[in-house]
Amino acid sequence: MAFSLSRLDSSRALPDSILAVLAGLAAALLGPLAAMAPRGLPVWAILVILIGLAGLARRDALGRLQRALPGLAVVGAFLLLAAASVTWSPSSRAGLTVVEIGYVALGALVGGAWLSSLPGVEARRLVQLFLAGTFVGIAVFAAEAALDFPLHRWWNRVPADFPIADSNVPKRTAALLCLLVWPAAMALDRGGRRGVALLLPLGYAAACLLLTSRSAMMGIAVGVAVFLLSCASVRAVRAALGVVLALAFAGVLPAVLLFDRVLDLDAATWLFRSAQHRVEIWGMAAERALETPFFGQGIDASRALMPEGEVSRFGTITDSLLPLHPHNAFLQVWLELGGLGAALALAAALLLLFGTARLEEREQPFALALFASGLAMVSTAYGIWQAWWMAGILSAGLMLRLAARAPAHDD
Repeated sequence: MAFSLSRLDSSRALPDSILAVLAGLAAALLGPLAAMAPRGLPVWAILVILIGLAGLARRDALGRLQRALPGLAVVGAFLLLAAASVTWSPSSRAGLTVVEIGYVALGALVGGAWLSSLPGVEARRLVQLFLAGTFVGIAVFAAEAALDFPLHRWWNRVPADFPIADSNVPKRTAALLCLLVWPAAMALDRGGRRGVALLLPLGYAAACLLLTSRSAMMGIAVGVAVFLLSCASVRAVRAALGVVLALAFAGVLPAVLLFDRVLDLDAATWLFRSAQHRVEIWGMAAERALETPFFGQGIDASRALMPEGEVSRFGTITDSLLPLHPHNAFLQVWLELGGLGAALALAAALLLLFGTARLEEREQPFALALFASGLAMVSTAYGIWQAWWMAGILSAGLMLRLAARAPAHDD
């Protein structure tokens, strides 16, 4: 599907037609999948890998994968460390977590190379399908929120008397759509619809005020602020985000210990209860991270750390110290893979951030806004290795790459 079907001989037309259909389905279903079944996104990521490999092979373009060697080296080193840490991790699913990180990384490599090989006409077709699916997903989610999530209740078998609006089910969708609005806005801008492109994230920000996901609210607010600042100077904003990343990885341990042990924010009455609990979780995780500062407690250890007499103000600690993860990506990397893992993760994130400079200058504010939205949400919500969350971040990045590949309105 990576080239015009009119240039193919009849013996190759059917397979490429199938690839084109599969790619179109992947693009169109992304929005509805995020809206209705976020945990299905890992399947979407695997489908993209298969389509991408098939598309590159059909064009004899597998050599494009070599262009990502610097990033591949860093991510490969991170995966080797994670794989080695399985031997000392207390988690029974540590090996599966490494596999999940691995196929998401492969999705970024293969998907990015495949999308960069698409001709403009095919990229435009997929962008249109992605936009249609995103608007459908947003519309479905808005209707669900207004009607107390009847489809979510049916799909997830949630009883009618359960307060689903406060559960993780709609919050996952809110976070994913918070990411997907940025590549959608960029695609609209490249299509000559600048006004609609700006209204999309602003409208979603307004809609988030009606939701219960504080992480999504923060993510879209940070994204909008970074977008507006980037319109003035993308270089300054990119440099500032790089500094924020470095400080986050270098300072997360002393910062959370300050919040929890010195400022005692887990008892601060001016914070809402979930924020107080989060501060307590961060403090416990930081103390355990300092026990293994170089190589960490092992990948996925967050869900399986045994309590050692710790007492919580927010409930009884049973068989696990943390509620699956510390709700902060920087802290989770330090806890599970130590300083070495943090250094490798920082390097990978910086490569991704400064890679946005290769986009056209008009496109860079959208990419930086997406990066900032994701950065804000991984700082406060979800385990960074949750497969649906990694696949969601991957999908937004790939759709941004797709939007950049499609011809601009004035081309």
